[in-house]
Amino acid sequence: MSIFDQALTRTDGKTLILTNGSKWAGDTPDDIQVLLEVLAKDVLDPSFEQYHCYEPVPFDPLLKERGEESARKYLPWVGAATFSGNFLTVSHAFYVITKDQVVADALSAAIRSNLEKPEYQREAYGLYADWYYAETNHGKRLVSPTQAEDIRTGNVSEVRYPRNFEEMKSAKLIGPRFVKQPEKQCA
Repeated sequence: MSIFDQALTRTDGKTLILTNGSKWAGDTPDDIQVLLEVLAKDVLDPSFEQYHCYEPVPFDPLLKERGEESARKYLPWVGAATFSGNFLTVSHAFYVITKDQVVADALSAAIRSNLEKPEYQREAYGLYADWYYAETNHGKRLVSPTQAEDIRTGNVSEVRYPRNFEEMKSAKLIGPRFVKQPEKQCA
């Protein structure tokens, strides 16, 4: 049974928790409250920022590539807010899909607060000091300096971006990820 199918057996009809916490395969994931507590005390891993900027993205399971029966179980969740990531110093991976605005708002607020932590910003600077934000047809994302130059010069092609051409061709640069280096804290 897939983790999606397992989550369907536990859902309240508004939120699917595919993973939440460091669990053995088949173990029940932690609830949303536990995730909110971990977000309050531990620092998110900035390496996930390049995929979705830690912003909710609409659930899109590529229904065309699935069979009709499989597509039926995903269809009610299409467009629901999806949150995913992990933490820097503790293993607590999470993948949550929700149609519940209260849950989405609580997760968004907790994640925003986490991203403001100085430790997160220092770690992110080490990874993305010269990267840029871009707006694409799939939302906001980080782009490398090379990708930013391609967007700026109109050099986005299927040859250069065979896997994500549709997203990259729609990209508009927003600005640099960092305007200045985060402050170092005294030890």
